[in-house]
Amino acid sequence: MSRYPYRLQALWITLLALAWLGLCSPWPNGVNALLAVVVTGAAIVAFVWVTRRLRAQYRATVQTLAALDGSLRALPADLKRHTPLVITVGDPQAMACVWGEDTVRVTDAAIWVRGESPSTLIHLADALKRWRGGQGPDAVVLLVAADQDHGDADATVAWKAWRSALSAVCRTVGYALPVGVAVYAASTRDDTEASPWFGVSGAAALDAKDLPAVIAPRLQQYVRVAIPIEPELRARRAAWLNAGVRWASTAFLPMWMEGRTPWRVTAFAVATVPGLPAPRTRFGQFVTQITGLIPPSADRLVVSRYPLPDAVLTGMPRQPVRRAWPRALGHALIGLAVFFVAGTAASAWQNRALMQRVADNVARYQSIPASQDAARVDALAAVKRDRDELERYANAGVPMRLSFGLYRGTPWLPVANRLIASYQPPAPPPSMIELDSMAMFNSGSAVLNPGSNRVLVGALEMIKAHPGKRVLVAGYTDSTGNPSSNQQLSEARAAAVRDWLTDASGLSPTHFAIQGYGDTRPKASNDTVAGRAANRRVAITLIPDCRDDRSSRSTEGRPACS
Repeated sequence: MSRYPYRLQALWITLLALAWLGLCSPWPNGVNALLAVVVTGAAIVAFVWVTRRLRAQYRATVQTLAALDGSLRALPADLKRHTPLVITVGDPQAMACVWGEDTVRVTDAAIWVRGESPSTLIHLADALKRWRGGQGPDAVVLLVAADQDHGDADATVAWKAWRSALSAVCRTVGYALPVGVAVYAASTRDDTEASPWFGVSGAAALDAKDLPAVIAPRLQQYVRVAIPIEPELRARRAAWLNAGVRWASTAFLPMWMEGRTPWRVTAFAVATVPGLPAPRTRFGQFVTQITGLIPPSADRLVVSRYPLPDAVLTGMPRQPVRRAWPRALGHALIGLAVFFVAGTAASAWQNRALMQRVADNVARYQSIPASQDAARVDALAAVKRDRDELERYANAGVPMRLSFGLYRGTPWLPVANRLIASYQPPAPPPSMIELDSMAMFNSGSAVLNPGSNRVLVGALEMIKAHPGKRVLVAGYTDSTGNPSSNQQLSEARAAAVRDWLTDASGLSPTHFAIQGYGDTRPKASNDTVAGRAANRRVAITLIPDCRDDRSSRSTEGRPACS
């Protein structure tokens, strides 16, 4: 794999994000659904953007790659990896004189590729890296015609565009590209051949200020070894070359070395080429200033064919193969690690919330006294819901949002089961109390005895515990005496008990009802003394209030509690 799989990586990240939202997220379902839509939309936008970018890259580089294949078809297959691959960029004059109509040229030193514009340079570098199976360009060489006016505003803007494009290329190929600068200086029309290249090349970044001192001894040696017929020509060349070095070190190279850049200028070379220099350019003025030589007057530069600067590659290091799949695999593993870290964090948060909720519900139930049964039932319902949830996890498996080895709900399941099993509902309150008439009344009397209060206290407590129920007080007698008198006596005794309870409870008299049954409802035989004593009684019964309990009506329309 030589191309970085941007679309596959975007799909992988999208799947991880959706999996986290669906399986691990602690947020509500509505929020997760909204985020899933946002993530999917972002993935689609990224996929479309990458696809368009790849298509633009293909259109920008298809002709160059075709020319490369055509130039190297007859050469050994491994030449593309073993021969330096150099991209050239530069000012229009130098590019036209070096390349003409060509796009690719193969020399003994390198495979040279023409960079057309700053906007396509990043696509060209990426395509060349894929073409070489992961081995990117070895260098970028700037071709500079010194006789161009590099100080005007248009030239400055153009070079800044190349700087930005070169930074983007370094980020794309994944390493700092070595940069070489080749300066062409036109000497005279009489000089029909290009001079040798003079300069420095290596792996370390150059210092522009040191270039004149480094190259000057070589120029002096070049003049000294001239054959008898060339001393004047070589001296003129040396002067022009020295001027070109000094101009580049002060006027051109600082623009490429200022600030922190992802590339390094590691090579520089200068050569003279046949042609007529233009004296009105800044370079022409610079030469006149330091040498006193006045070039022939010319409105424009007379140019010829420029050679490729093979010399700048002498000390530049070769670039190793950098395949895309290890980097893509590393990014995929980083994404997976982020998924597990985020999933673990979400699981820890949700486990903590679950354990806190279960513990709070258990503590709430245990803190409620048995006398408050309604509150205990509500708290027990919460414990039962927690028990059902924990039991479901124990039987069906813990969901991923609680797993990642952080689930701690198992010890709470037996605790919840014990609490549920230990619940005992309170004993039902007595709905009726029977009071012995002989303990409250004298024989044949309906007036309460002074000591009857102790007997009636139990009935009073029962009534106060159920203020929502009505009270029926019923009197009974034995069969001794006249039935009519017994009936009246039972009603009078019920009324006396009713009056006492009304005063003691503070309830309205309408809360009570009385009934006398006389001797009509014996509970024991009246033939014995014990039986007659059991039949002499007052019964206090709690009954629902049918005026408020509308659901207790029968189908015939009568109160069911009547």
